[in-house]
Amino acid sequence: MKIVPLSKAKYGMVIAMDVRDTTGRVILKKGTEINESIIYLLKKAGIFNIPINSTKIVSDLKKETEKHGVISKENLDLNYNKVKDLFKNLENDGHIDIDTVIDIASSIKEDLENNYSDKLFVPLKKLRDFDEYLYSHSLNVMIISSLLAIENKIIDDELLNISISALLHDIGKTKVPKEIMNAPRPLTGEEMNIMRNHVLYGKKLALENNLKDENIIGGIYEHHERYDGKGYLEGKKGSYITKFGRIIAIADVYDALTSVRSYKGPWTPYKTISFILTNVEKQFDGTFAQGLINAFGIYPAGTRVQLNNGQFGTVVASNRANKIRPLIKIDHGDIVDLSEEKSLRITKVLDYIYIE
Repeated sequence: MKIVPLSKAKYGMVIAMDVRDTTGRVILKKGTEINESIIYLLKKAGIFNIPINSTKIVSDLKKETEKHGVISKENLDLNYNKVKDLFKNLENDGHIDIDTVIDIASSIKEDLENNYSDKLFVPLKKLRDFDEYLYSHSLNVMIISSLLAIENKIIDDELLNISISALLHDIGKTKVPKEIMNAPRPLTGEEMNIMRNHVLYGKKLALENNLKDENIIGGIYEHHERYDGKGYLEGKKGSYITKFGRIIAIADVYDALTSVRSYKGPWTPYKTISFILTNVEKQFDGTFAQGLINAFGIYPAGTRVQLNNGQFGTVVASNRANKIRPLIKIDHGDIVDLSEEKSLRITKVLDYIYIE
């Protein structure tokens, strides 16, 4: 049992002991399952900390999402460990093991090409260990960038190259001091300059390790340029930014905003996609941003929703053919494909559950 703030209570948690109001009356019995209605009831009663136990709800949801997974859980974990070793070696001696880079990129590329379909779940590796954020972020950006590339008909060697570029997009951060990388506060002007220069450090590292492809280098060096020319380091604009740079910029922001950092909590995928769409033609290339919606849907997997019949549920897969009608696991019920159940629709977005 543990006590959690009501603000962090999620669907699937279970009340660990009777909850009483200020008069001593039991308002929720031990074993009650948390959902959005229960959270509303507790807020109304002025209760903001609750005793909870974990349940199998999320693991049951994982079984449903895995049926539509574009990458297998085993491959995700295996490649995360490879990325971790790759970056640790790079941090120690400045050497990039190109064979390992190609092995990781090829493995993810093969899974994506084999499993990409209309009903889709995109698993990402999210960690709470800030010291390992660079490794999980690099893997996630590679996955997302590759999906955006596939959505834009990028195939074969070019797809492999963008996977490589995305995997290595932040290698320059191995040259940034950890106290700046993980600072739980706003950076000073001098620290910000050091952080921004990670794209230059990354370009130099890539060239020193005989990575010569201009597009791969472009993705590493230009992923913080903005479509409106207000990015860094060179203030490039629009199509003057390489295609790889424009794609990786979207993937980089998506993963960063949906991750726990030392200085912030995560945004929901729903909120993050809304932010990216709002900033199309300002920060992002709209053509590639559309691919993000195709891959994750308007309601990404893990989004808690309410339907027009009053039922609550969790999105378990997006529907590329109809972005607003995903697959939903009804609470203690069946899977509903909204593309087939025409009388049902999502009326409210409630919360988000992270499903790996």
